[in-house]
Amino acid sequence: MSPTPLPLRARSATEIVDAAFQLYRRDPVTYLFVSALCYSPILVLQLLVLGPATELSEQMARLTAGYSIAIMFGYWVSVSLMSAVIIRLASEDYLGRRLEPVVAVRDAVVKLPAVMFAFLLKYILMVIGLFLFIIGLLYMLTRYFAVTSAIVIEGRGVFTSFGRSAVLSRGRKLHILGTLLLSFLIFMIIYFAALFLSGLVPSMVVMTVLTTAASIVIYPMFAITEMLLYYDARVRSEGYDIEMMAEGL
Repeated sequence: MSPTPLPLRARSATEIVDAAFQLYRRDPVTYLFVSALCYSPILVLQLLVLGPATELSEQMARLTAGYSIAIMFGYWVSVSLMSAVIIRLASEDYLGRRLEPVVAVRDAVVKLPAVMFAFLLKYILMVIGLFLFIIGLLYMLTRYFAVTSAIVIEGRGVFTSFGRSAVLSRGRKLHILGTLLLSFLIFMIIYFAALFLSGLVPSMVVMTVLTTAASIVIYPMFAITEMLLYYDARVRSEGYDIEMMAEGL
């Protein structure tokens, strides 16, 4: 049975985040499973690095050694795959279509090299923007907000997805920034709660497990919000809601 689509319309920042929660609550088990499956290699890798060290100072030293490169690479692969899968699933759900998780994973794996390269390029541009003060970073963040969505939903290449996102962000960067900051605030509240709990036990292993668990729970909200922002921009700039209504007729 196909899910009931949410109304395809322009939304404010708070309405987009609320719609993201609605989509998340429809099938939390699937989103959590995908998030946990993608995050588990990072957690295992971190525990393998931290496990042999018993003292907190020794654990910190191991993290700042060459092991951090392996962890960063694992994070790059895992987050890229997780974003692609969740955006694919949530997009179909948003439009009232049912997609099996295994199909979403298969489609995401095919597009994974493009998503990974775009993910890396986007954050390189954000770092460059940081050298132009914080405004440059925020500009890059909002200008290229829809890069992953363009690859996963429209099937675009890496560089054309950057151009596509730049077009969709015209005239609405403050709206995009406000929405992303709101979702980030929600993430930070949950993440710092996990950090506070881990502070009761002075162990990097405990902190790693708790913060990873928090990330597993909340990260799907980021990907769903990014997908909703992409459709919101298309509704505002292209009349995508009218296009979909015409197709339905």
